[in-house]
Amino acid sequence: MRTEAALRIVLSGCVAGAVLLLAGCTSMQARARQDAHERWNTARADIKARLAEDHFDAGNVDAASNELAEALRLNPTNDHLVPLRVRVLLAEGRLDEAARLIELSRSTGHSSPEIEYLLGVVRQQQERWQAALEAYLRAAELSPHEVGYVTAAAQVWLQLGEPEAALTYLNESETRFAWTDAYQACLAECLEQVGDWSGAASAWQRVLYADATDQATRERLANALYHSERYLEAIPVLLDWLATADSRTAPVVRLLLADCYLAEGRIAAAQEQARTVVRNDEQNVHALCVLARALGAGGEYSAALRIARRALALDPANVATLELVAALAWRVDDYDLMATTAQRLEQVDPGNDVARRIAGRARLHSTDKH
Repeated sequence: MRTEAALRIVLSGCVAGAVLLLAGCTSMQARARQDAHERWNTARADIKARLAEDHFDAGNVDAASNELAEALRLNPTNDHLVPLRVRVLLAEGRLDEAARLIELSRSTGHSSPEIEYLLGVVRQQQERWQAALEAYLRAAELSPHEVGYVTAAAQVWLQLGEPEAALTYLNESETRFAWTDAYQACLAECLEQVGDWSGAASAWQRVLYADATDQATRERLANALYHSERYLEAIPVLLDWLATADSRTAPVVRLLLADCYLAEGRIAAAQEQARTVVRNDEQNVHALCVLARALGAGGEYSAALRIARRALALDPANVATLELVAALAWRVDDYDLMATTAQRLEQVDPGNDVARRIAGRARLHSTDKH
């Protein structure tokens, strides 16, 4: 009997152990299934996030937002999605939500160069320029080989009216980024603002060398060459610009061309460009003045004076036009017109040197007559 009792005890222990073993296996299987489910959700979330980024890059913000929402549902704790979430919110105009998300991410220790950069974007849109600058500088410090963070900081200095500070910062980064188009374009804008038009033109040339089809860069180059008085270089660039200019821009380009032609002694070409603008817009004071100067350069002083007086009738207080009329009146010995124009010029611009010289010449003639 004792043997049977012992046997029953042993058997019952085996059964209990088997039950525990089975329970343990069941628990491990459930955990394995849970882990597999989480890994699958993470993988799906990554796919959704990539799709969202592709849609965003393609400009399809709504589709990006939908894919991103699904990625967050599958993996709500993925901090790597924060930058994309911020970009989508900014694209949707939800500036305050974007700012809150950035601040939350930074407060939980999940900042990054991109997050700092996006904070700069938010602050810039809020017109908090100093805060934007500080954020961009932090981004550049955290990621010293990303040119976009450096140029963003420089652009804020330009917005603040501090181009010299922007130039200093860019010069400090020259060895790392001078080879990039973004750096050269930003450098060109800074040089324009400090009045170094020739330096700006050279920088724009480097940008255009990398992409000869960039029309916007070609236009900036043409403008910089013109202002730096590199007229011979400016002419072919302006002609390229004119070939694609619309009806609003073409007159501006033609008048720049006319000035360049005049500077290079190509009088007939200058007259042709100015006449084309005047034919299409007889009230264009600047075009009339350019045409008058071109006619005067060709020795047609009487015709030039008639055109200049037409311009003056349209804008009687224009200092440049008054000076032109006075100078042309001197050329044709119209002393009465010289005197009256000099008097008007002195009234509009007291102390004007042209008015002083013209008035002196008119008085001298009056004395000679008597």
